[in-house]
Amino acid sequence: MSGTVITDLRRRGAVDPGRLLAGPLRGVGLQRLDPGRRTEVAADGVEHALYVTAGSGLAELPEGAVHPNQPNQPNQPNQPDHQDRQDHPERAEAGLPLVEGTAIVLPLGSRTVLTAGTAGLEYFHAVLAVPPSSEVGDPR
Repeated sequence: MSGTVITDLRRRGAVDPGRLLAGPLRGVGLQRLDPGRRTEVAADGVEHALYVTAGSGLAELPEGAVHPNQPNQPNQPNQPDHQDRQDHPERAEAGLPLVEGTAIVLPLGSRTVLTAGTAGLEYFHAVLAVPPSSEVGDPR
């Protein structure tokens, strides 16, 4: 089994898979946020995949985003105004609840802020490289 590497992410934290893999995976690791702590994850030049393994928290929705539990209605703008927030309070929520088993994918150009709940938040985090010619909205 030459070339095979086994790493305990709970003991080691993050690893650089680029030493072994030729694909777009640039970083993997188990991340922990203490209760109430926050961290920003921005997909600037890379994409992110997060999977909650323990605890709970919140992922801040981007400005103007619609909560996934309340899809846009026809003839309603994507940017909620004051009246729209009163009619649809879920659009004004601080974010998307994170619990064990929740996955988040951040495509190129997106961002979120993660906030850990009272028990903290643990998540597996993978960073994927994006070819330089790719741009947001590229139909590849």
